[in-house]
Amino acid sequence: MSADRGAAARTAVRTRAEAPISAAPESDRADGEPAGSGGSAGAPIDFAAFCLLHRARWAQYARHRVGDPVRGERAVQSAVAELAGTWADMLRGPNPTAGAWRILGRAVTASHAPARGTLYDALPWPQADAVVLHYRLGMTLTAAADLMGTDPPEVAAQLVLAERSLPTAVVRTLERRPDAAPRPDGRDAPIHPRGPDGPGGG
Repeated sequence: MSADRGAAARTAVRTRAEAPISAAPESDRADGEPAGSGGSAGAPIDFAAFCLLHRARWAQYARHRVGDPVRGERAVQSAVAELAGTWADMLRGPNPTAGAWRILGRAVTASHAPARGTLYDALPWPQADAVVLHYRLGMTLTAAADLMGTDPPEVAAQLVLAERSLPTAVVRTLERRPDAAPRPDGRDAPIHPRGPDGPGGG
């Protein structure tokens, strides 16, 4: 009889271990993650884990780009919603992380009207993103690469290209400082690409 009870207990443990993992309750979400942001009930476990891995840094990036925490959070939520709708296709693609980063970039851009002459106006997007993540937000090359869906040597190459394109005075001001605050209006200082006759040229 005791052997039967032991077998039943082992079966119950195995059944609980194999049961689908439910999403964490809203009170347990890290960083005040709102419902529908990748941790909501019914989301695939791999999608929820992917969002949990990247969401805090997505929010940090969006906040810096937009210059406002609320609009930055809305941009991240918009990106997560779009990503949820295309997740199965993303998994079949070559690089889901890079695809998610492109979706986030579009959502952030759509959430505000970029000023002319800023970093993203002066540089190609991969270079501008590398500068923001590494210099403005203080991420290592590895952390920036993990977020962008690339590798550290590629991030380093983008930084070199950016430094060659930016005015010398701007390059000298680039510092690695955590979560550097943008200007009060939410914009970076105006930047113009380096050229033979332009700022920093020669």
